[in-house]
Amino acid sequence: MKEQNLGKKVASEAIVSFAGMSTGSVFRYLFSIFMARWLGPQMLGLYSLGNAVTRIGEIFAIMGLDNGVLRFVSREDRNSSNAQNSIYSSIKMGFISSVIIAIVLYFSAEWIVLKFLAEDPFLIKIIQFYAFTLPFTVTTLIASFATQGFKILKYKIFVNQIINPAVLLVSMITSYLIFGPKIAILIPTFLSAFIGMIFILFFLKKFIVLDLKKFISTPFNTKILKFSIPLMFVSAIGIIMHWTDILMLGIFSDASAVGKYHPIERTAGLIRMILFAFAGIFAPLFSQYFHENNSEKMKEIYQLSTKWIFVGCLPLFIFLMLFSNPMLMLFGNEFDNGLALKILSVGIMIQAFFGLGSSSLTMSGFSNINLLNVLAALTINIIMNIILIPQYGIIGAASATTIALFFISFLRFFENYYILNLNVFSSKLFKPLLSGVLTALTIFLLQRYVLNLLDYSSSLLNLILYLLVAISLIFIGYFSFYALLGIDKEDKDMIDSLKHKISNQA
Repeated sequence: MKEQNLGKKVASEAIVSFAGMSTGSVFRYLFSIFMARWLGPQMLGLYSLGNAVTRIGEIFAIMGLDNGVLRFVSREDRNSSNAQNSIYSSIKMGFISSVIIAIVLYFSAEWIVLKFLAEDPFLIKIIQFYAFTLPFTVTTLIASFATQGFKILKYKIFVNQIINPAVLLVSMITSYLIFGPKIAILIPTFLSAFIGMIFILFFLKKFIVLDLKKFISTPFNTKILKFSIPLMFVSAIGIIMHWTDILMLGIFSDASAVGKYHPIERTAGLIRMILFAFAGIFAPLFSQYFHENNSEKMKEIYQLSTKWIFVGCLPLFIFLMLFSNPMLMLFGNEFDNGLALKILSVGIMIQAFFGLGSSSLTMSGFSNINLLNVLAALTINIIMNIILIPQYGIIGAASATTIALFFISFLRFFENYYILNLNVFSSKLFKPLLSGVLTALTIFLLQRYVLNLLDYSSSLLNLILYLLVAISLIFIGYFSFYALLGIDKEDKDMIDSLKHKISNQA
């Protein structure tokens, strides 16, 4: 890769990623709102449980090959035959594995629902139907990570963060209006997976020649598989941890409780999109610098990306902490549980801040350490869920996840510090932290003496306007304080990249 200003490279790709993720988050959020208001907590809970089971199956089907192909492609030239063979082999291995897992999931659905979850039999059909989407989703993920390996994020972002959620939303609304609630749960996931695969394969053709005969004849790349298998367990444990609160609420409670928790998880999860926006470009660049033994660049990109993640996450975190109750009212009055949202937001904010520690360990070859990290965190999460959910319900699930996220973040901090000599803390963080504190105090006073005079509970429109005013004040206040504290060179790189992207769209 031609050397260039690192700050501008990271900023440019992260802006593309964030723009796509923001759009996708809006689509997914609207999807969840429509499901909650039209179908109610129980049907939303069945959808969440079916999605959780399928996503866990997907991780075993993909076998870590998404990160494997990313690592190996990122170290090759764009026109390298090694890069092309790595992509062919990874897609082939993933496709075969996904067919096997889909068959296993289809025939085990009844046992999972009746014996494990003790839920409505309709959940059996949901899981069986979703199982057919695995070959499409696995192919899409591996192909999109392959394009990311060439240090270009726009194709992966466009498919995974715009096309997929847009199809999900439109097809859900259409299916509900024409066929009713049950079809509205089944059809969107299938259409989203299939259409997403078509789009990403079209974009992949910009990098390699897609040849079915070559795809069939390309042998399995055991080197990629050997690297990827530990990542499969890392990802599997990570995704199980992500869905543990959903599954355990299903075990200890019912689908209705799961449905009420879904908006909490979805809302708090908005903070993660800032982390993912930077992780997408951070991973291949960090892999390259580690391969080149360039410790100075490794440290620079680690601290720079962490700073901008913190800058982006903090105003959203402040908004969720101060306006948790009205935010959840978007889904309906029965979904109001602001305390659980605040608790989970704390955990996800911690995860976002320390989250690049996972990518740095993986891209430097310490995937086994990542495996131990997520295994330990999962164990803690399960134990805390067993203790807290029976007594505290949804609040207990949120608390268990937050405790587990704090623990794994603590591990990643010390491992990166002692193994890779990377310290996430730096003087770069003082300005965004002070800006956040000043913003939180200002908005708290405005909320108490001005905003609370507005009646946002009288209608959905008033609620939306109230939330728009609140989040606008937070972002304006935050970046105003930030600018008053001084704009440095790194900030100018981000601003210049943002201006460039806007001017290109004009």
